[in-house]
Formats: sequence, C-alpha cells, structure tokens
Amino acid sequence: MVNFSPHVAFQSLNTSGTIAVTRPSLLPRFFKPIAGGPNLFDLRENEWRPWRAVFIKGFNTEQVSSLIPGMVKETQVYCKTLERLAEKGETFSLDATTLRLTMDLIGKTILNTSLRAQEGYNALADCMLNQIRWHQANAQTNPFSYFNFVRWYIHWSNGRNMDQYCGKPPGSQPMPPTRWEVRCLKVLDSEFRTFAIRQIRLFVFVGHDSTSSTICYIVHLLFSNQEKLHLLRAELNSVFGTTGDTASKIVEQQYLLNRLPYTTAVIKESLRLFPPASASREGQKGVEVVNDAGQSCPTEGAFILTIHTELQRAAKYWPKPDEFIPERFIVEPGHELRPLDNAWRPFEKGPRNCMAEGLVMTELKIVLAIVLSRFDFADAYEKFDRLQGPKKKAKRTCGGLRAYQIEEGAAHPVDGYPCKVSLRGGKAA
Repeated sequence: MVNFSPHVAFQSLNTSGTIAVTRPSLLPRFFKPIAGGPNLFDLRENEWRPWRAVFIKGFNTEQVSSLIPGMVKETQVYCKTLERLAEKGETFSLDATTLRLTMDLIGKTILNTSLRAQEGYNALADCMLNQIRWHQANAQTNPFSYFNFVRWYIHWSNGRNMDQYCGKPPGSQPMPPTRWEVRCLKVLDSEFRTFAIRQIRLFVFVGHDSTSSTICYIVHLLFSNQEKLHLLRAELNSVFGTTGDTASKIVEQQYLLNRLPYTTAVIKESLRLFPPASASREGQKGVEVVNDAGQSCPTEGAFILTIHTELQRAAKYWPKPDEFIPERFIVEPGHELRPLDNAWRPFEKGPRNCMAEGLVMTELKIVLAIVLSRFDFADAYEKFDRLQGPKKKAKRTCGGLRAYQIEEGAAHPVDGYPCKVSLRGGKAA
C-alpha cells in the first residue's frame, strides 16, 4: 500500500495502535549489514518499547545543550577543510566531504569521542561509509542478492571491524564509554554486549547519513535562490554579528540558536523538498485506514509505505509545491502557504518518530551559522558532466533536477554533489 496522503499517514503512523508501532518484517534484512542484527529501528514492539524509554533520555534539551561545544569544534575542523579546498580551487564532492563531518559530529554527540574522520582513517567511520556504498537497497526482495559473494564478504569484513572497534574496552583505544553508561563491554554478558554494539552501529548510521544529505541540499537550494540566501545571512548577522566570532558566541550564548526562525524555516523547507527517507509500517488484521475519498482500506498483509517526497511535493496539500519557499513555515495560521497538519514528516510522527530531531536541528543550525557566514558554494555538475563524456549526458536529470536523489543508505544527491567553494566575496583563502 503506497501512501501520499497526510490523512492516511496520520492514521497509520500516529494513531492506529499496532500499525503505528509495527515495522515491516522485511526491515531487519535491510538493516542487517548496517547494524549487524536486531536494533532499535527494527525491533518488534514488545522489545522496542522499553529500550526506547532508555535511549530517549539521551536526547533531552539539557543533554543536547551539553553537546554544543563538541558540535562547534567539529564544524570548525570542517571549515578548515573548506578553506584548503577554496585555496586550491578544486572541484570536490560536497556529500563525501560532509559525510566525514557528520561522522565526527555523531562521534562527539553519541559516542562521546573524537573519531577524527575528517582528518584521516577511522575504522568505525570508514567501515560504515564503505558498508553503505556496498549496501543494496532492494536486498529484502531481490533473490539474486544472495549470489553476490563479493558484497557478502565486504559486509562481513566491515561488520567484523566495526564490532571489534565498538567492543574494545575503554583504554584499549581512544573511545570512552557511551553516554548511556555502557562502561566496559568486555565484562558484560555476551548477549547484552552484542546488543549494545548493534545500537552503536545503528546510531552511527542514522546520525550521520541523512544529516549530510540535508546539508548538501540546503546549500544547493540556497545558492540556487540568492534572495533566500540573503535573508538567511541577514538573520545570522543580526543574531551573531559580523565580527567573525560566530563559533564562540554559539558556545558561550547557546540561547542564540533559538533566535533563528528563518534559518529553521530554511532547514524545514529543504527537508520538505528533499527528505532523506520515507516511512513504512506493517498492516494488521482487523485494522483499516480511511483514504481522502472516505473509502476504508483493509491493511492486513499490507506493507504500508508513506513516500515523503511525493507527499511533501503534492500540489493537493502544498501551494507551489516545487518552489523553495521557507516562508511557508513562519507565516501565520490561516495563510495559504501554511502547511497542513501532518503534511511535513521528515522526522516522522507518532510513537516511532525520530527521537533525535532536536539534536539534528541543533547540528544543522550550528553548521549553517558557522559555514554560511564564511563560504560561498557553486555546483559543478556542468564540469562533472563534461568529464564523464557524451555517452552519459542523456540520462543526467530526473524530474527536471540535476541534483536528484539516489539511494545510498539515505537519499543523497546524485554523483556526490560536485561543487566548488570560495570565501565570501571571492577572496582567496
């Protein structure tokens, strides 16, 4: 059952009892190479619910605030990388570069450690990135996936390396205990040790992958819409000033991040146009949903897939659906641009929503505030296409978009979003 309706999404993901908390039975196979086994994302309700109550405590407002200095530090490392690229004038993959930033962010915020993935090799970070590159999106339903023995070996090898990295006791490597007091996996019983490692791998994946994609699309949309970029920078200047000390102000005056309504609207509008994932649930016997036409639809035996890209670009629910209009998230109730209830769902809603929404929004605001105050970006797809040769030019757009989304774990910009970066005003680095 494919759904593009916010009304049906509300029923199946927010309120319909067992459907709202039941992940599809195919999902564990999708996540097996990434997490290594059962995890918080694909556990059945009776196992998931108590663990959700444990982990969600790590994402409260006080905890997120304590993580801000670490986020700022890793963003400053990212800026140094951008400075070097600006000085060289090189075309580079914004997605690949940003993935290493978000990997370091998740190391700081979830694992309480510095992975230093932006500076060089890290076993956990690089094995996870490689695991995603070799991941097959349709492995759950494609019987031929069993015969790709190279993929099987790479998944096994990466998984073993990640497990060894996560499972070493503190002191044997630069990896302190996690924020959930998993202090010495070596002395824990093997069952819980395995479970803990799977959750670490899951959080590393979900914490870095979609955030990188979102940063890329925010950059793409802003530098394709200079008026919106000007408005965002005007807000940043009014809040943080123009003296170049944005990073220190964020650390010392964290409340300033709550004074960025237009920046928040830009993030939300970017996630509307380019959501990094969709949502799926498993239908149940005796449970029905009612569509927009008032028809009752049985869900027994159904795989219910709510496709965020279609729902959030549907003209039926969104005025000017394909236009980048951040203002729709700050207009007054009753305005024609005001989003309908339940129509914006990048973090999903209901009992199995993304519990790290507050953390992710804070990360994004910090990255935008620091990076966009210093750098300009320009996509380099035209140059990239020339280098690929004439044979590949014919199929380089989808829906009229050159930077269309493809599945690489989460949805990422095709070809890694080739671009160039410069210091604001065109100055040399």
